[in-house]
Amino acid sequence: MRMRKLVTSVLCACSFVAVQPSAYAEANTVKQGIVAENSNDVELLKASFKQGDFAHVVDVLDDVKNKSPEQHNMLISALMNIDLDDAEEAAEQFILKYSDDYRAYHTHASVMGAQASSSIFSALGYAKKAKKSLEKAVEIAPENVEVYQALMQFHLMAPSIAGGDMDEAMNLTQKIAALDKTEGQFALARVYLEEEQETKAKAIFASLIDDEQTQIRARVELGSFYLSDEQYDSSFEILSPLTDIELTEVTKAENDAWDIYQKRKISLMYGKYRLGQVAVESGEYTELGIKALKDYLQNYETTAIDTESLPTPSWAQLRLAELLLNAGQIDEAQRVVNTMTEEKDERFAKVLKKIKKALKKRAAA
Repeated sequence: MRMRKLVTSVLCACSFVAVQPSAYAEANTVKQGIVAENSNDVELLKASFKQGDFAHVVDVLDDVKNKSPEQHNMLISALMNIDLDDAEEAAEQFILKYSDDYRAYHTHASVMGAQASSSIFSALGYAKKAKKSLEKAVEIAPENVEVYQALMQFHLMAPSIAGGDMDEAMNLTQKIAALDKTEGQFALARVYLEEEQETKAKAIFASLIDDEQTQIRARVELGSFYLSDEQYDSSFEILSPLTDIELTEVTKAENDAWDIYQKRKISLMYGKYRLGQVAVESGEYTELGIKALKDYLQNYETTAIDTESLPTPSWAQLRLAELLLNAGQIDEAQRVVNTMTEEKDERFAKVLKKIKKALKKRAAA
């Protein structure tokens, strides 16, 4: 169970600090050494990623000479959805080309986390490689709060045999707080949760929830912890107010306001996805779970924010189909299954097979 949490934490930590597509959008798209003159080419590539056409993204970027860090990151992200061994090779190339860029090591750690999740027998070795890359990132960028956040997450979740250390995680919260007071509060709360000091953690989260600027993220982080700990009622209580929150949209031209809006929007959407998970795993709150996932899918389709760090529509549709089946809405569940794009993931295939079997059984009844 703890190794499973390690895998999840490595993925979450690294996705949090990896180069986001907004940065990629600022880079020139290059095909065979020729700089693309049309900025729409970049937007089309981002659209392909959003739609799950990872093969197209790989095809475009694979032949690029002298890739930028942003291009390396997008290529690897696409490969992680196709072939992890190819993604690992690409991540190693990223490090070779940009050995002094912390983002290369964070991306590498993310791939190591994904490899660990797909290979039980090799998980420990991949976890150690992830730690090495995260420590190298700290060495390269000691003034960047994100490198400490990622390494702290590793220490929180990894068993000692893989290099995890709770004392070191606590030390890292102090370094994070020195760079950013608010991030220090989030970090300290996470450490308290893992140390089973829930009262202290809840006190910090309560103050963060009282602040309009941090309440969405605080609810998502605390609710997600309760979900992973199978405290479904507590998770629902924390996450459900997110369904009533509406964010005032801003445009990309508004720069700083856009960055803040995008982060809050991502947290809000993820919180709604989590509500769907609570409903699936608990077997309760089905109607609200359905509404939350439908909102998530609608937002994913229409929002202008970068969605690459969020669960894919296919995963949301899979969870939605489960809930619709539980609610007896057979026709709609079948429609969702018929329209979803299947993921190359063992867990996804297993759940989808179970849903299809149940639908077939219901249809024959």
